Amino acid sequence: MPISYQEQAALTCPICRSEFTTAVWIVLDAQEQPGAVDELRGGSLNCVTCPHCGGSGPAGAPLIFHDGQTRRVIFAGVPGAAEHEIRDQARHLHTLLVESIPEEQRRAYLADVDIAQDVDGMTRMLKRADRRRGGETPDRGVSPTETPPLLVAVQELLEARSPENLDRVIATHPALLARDTDTTLAQLADVAVEQRAYDIAESLQQARRLLSQSAGAVISALPDPTLQALMQAQSGADLLDVTDVHPLLLRPEVDKLLAEQINLALDAGNDRLASALEERREALAELRTTASGEPTLEEAIEALLSANGEDDLADVLDHYPLLLDEVASQALWQFAAEARASGDEEMARYAIECRELLRRVREGLDG
Repeated sequence: MPISYQEQAALTCPICRSEFTTAVWIVLDAQEQPGAVDELRGGSLNCVTCPHCGGSGPAGAPLIFHDGQTRRVIFAGVPGAAEHEIRDQARHLHTLLVESIPEEQRRAYLADVDIAQDVDGMTRMLKRADRRRGGETPDRGVSPTETPPLLVAVQELLEARSPENLDRVIATHPALLARDTDTTLAQLADVAVEQRAYDIAESLQQARRLLSQSAGAVISALPDPTLQALMQAQSGADLLDVTDVHPLLLRPEVDKLLAEQINLALDAGNDRLASALEERREALAELRTTASGEPTLEEAIEALLSANGEDDLADVLDHYPLLLDEVASQALWQFAAEARASGDEEMARYAIECRELLRRVREGLDG
């Protein structure tokens, strides 16, 4: 029985309003469908073309990705869907995935699901993992029964019997403080309840409570592995990767801790180290500002559609640079489809015009 699964999706073209059906991937196994995985990495998976007018865009389908070699599962919901709808999508596709794998081949990592904001976010997660591996093929000699890192971290977290031990666990497993960890644990708890594994569900909820308490505590020192990882970052992309693995670097008190490290380096006459620390301190401060005040895609789309004239449009693009990302193009396609479905022909046409304008701007910047 194959793991990968396509379904026939009934779509309405937001440009010409013609209806058509096409096959889209909703469950994708890396080993079964390497060609489709290449499309996912290239950003073209589930992009469809209207057979009537030739317009193209994302199908807007949810997707769950499975890689047995790297023991990884990633889910991406439909952009713009309500939170409860995304949870239902994740639960349905996860069930499809698990049931397609023979029972004797099911491993613990299947319960450790990474959550991407959308398919474009899933693509970025895979590319980031590729960079960390240096582009190498995943090690085929690793046992598929190895427990996923997040589950190991949760187990150690639950075994911590004192604040000191709790701090030690979080220092050892900084990914516990990642922004999407709480969502992942909540979804795993829901799955455990559905399977009547109430003890496991309660343990996961207890882990969430412990992490919530830890997130509110003030850190007094940077763990050595976190500081070492920060110093090894040589570019903005490297720094993003480091903050994904060590999210506590985005905590505001880290700025003061780095300032103390800079003063120690200056006192020791190590100007080079002090300069390197200052560069990373400033970069982290900028990331913190972006993370705390980053406009949402919905706000950016609303500002774009409300722009009046070229000057206003230029201001919007300056203020919302995420409009030049592919995810904005997908969102406009979806917005146009919904506008047509509700009978707002003028708004749908304007959304498509904005989408085309953004495409031309991106091509001009790339060229």
